[in-house]
Amino acid sequence: MKTKKCIWSLLLVICCLTSSAMASGLGDIRINARFLTDRMAFELNLTQTQYNDLYEVNYDFFHCVDPYVAAMARSESYALDAYYRYLDERNDDLRWILSSAEYVRFMALDYFFRPVYAMNNICYLRVYKMYPNRTFFYFDRPAHYLTYCGAHSRHHCGGRSFYQKRYPRVYHHAIYRGDFRCRPDNRKHDFMAKRPSSGPGYHFTPAHRPPHPAMSPEKPHRPAHRPDIRPSHPAKPHPRHPNVKPSRTDKPGKHPIAKPVHPNRKPQTRPRPERNVSKERGNRLLHRT
Repeated sequence: MKTKKCIWSLLLVICCLTSSAMASGLGDIRINARFLTDRMAFELNLTQTQYNDLYEVNYDFFHCVDPYVAAMARSESYALDAYYRYLDERNDDLRWILSSAEYVRFMALDYFFRPVYAMNNICYLRVYKMYPNRTFFYFDRPAHYLTYCGAHSRHHCGGRSFYQKRYPRVYHHAIYRGDFRCRPDNRKHDFMAKRPSSGPGYHFTPAHRPPHPAMSPEKPHRPAHRPDIRPSHPAKPHPRHPNVKPSRTDKPGKHPIAKPVHPNRKPQTRPRPERNVSKERGNRLLHRT
C-alpha cells in the first residue's frame, strides 16, 4: 500500500514538473503577465481597476502567442502573422482600458507596446531587459491572479472586445482614436537574424569609391579655390653684428616694398644743381681781403 502511494506521488510530481517546464517558451504565462502588468501600472500610474483588467489582457495575449514561440524564434512567416494579429488585438483592448494620454505614453515604450523579440533563435521579453530583477514587484497580485483562465478573451466573446462593452459602465476617459497597429517594418527590428559572434554587434560595409585618375607631372593638382586666409610663416632672423642696431626694415613682419622697374627704362637719378662760377669767385676774393 505504501509503495503504491509513493509511486502515485512520484508520478504526480513528474507530471507537475513537466507541465510547468513546457508551459511556455517564454516561461510561465502568469508570471510574465503579472510582471509586465506590474511595470505598466507603475510607469503609467494606473488605478486598481485598470491593473486588474490589464492583467487579463496580458494573460490572454501570452496564452494565444505561446504555441507560436518556437516558430517565431525561427522567423517563420505564419507564426509572425499570428503574433502580430494577437498583438494588434491586445493593443486594441488596451485602448478601452487606458486613457488617451496613457495610451500615447504606452505606444512610445517598445517594451510595453511590442513586448516580444527574438535573438539567436530565442524569444525574449523586452521588459526583462529593462527591469532585470524578476523577483521584485511594485504591487500585490491582481485580484484574480490564480483564478483567471481566459474567460474575457476574444475567443470566448465571439471575436469582439470584452473591454469595449465594459467601457461606458466602468471607464469614462477619452479613448485613443489614432492608429495603434504595428507597422510591417517592425518585423526586422523584433525578429532579426543571428547576431554576429564577434564585433560590436553590427556589420558595416564601406561604399566602393573609384580610384583617383593619374595626375600628369606637368600639371600638378591644385585646389578648386584658394583659401581665404594664407598660413603665416615666421620670418627668419637675418645675421648681423651684435653692435649694429637693427634698422626699420629688419623688424619681423615688415619688409620694404620694391617698386617695379621697366626693363627699357633707365633708372632715374636726382639732377645735381648747376654751379654758379662767378658767384664762387666773388666769395673767394672777399674771403682773402
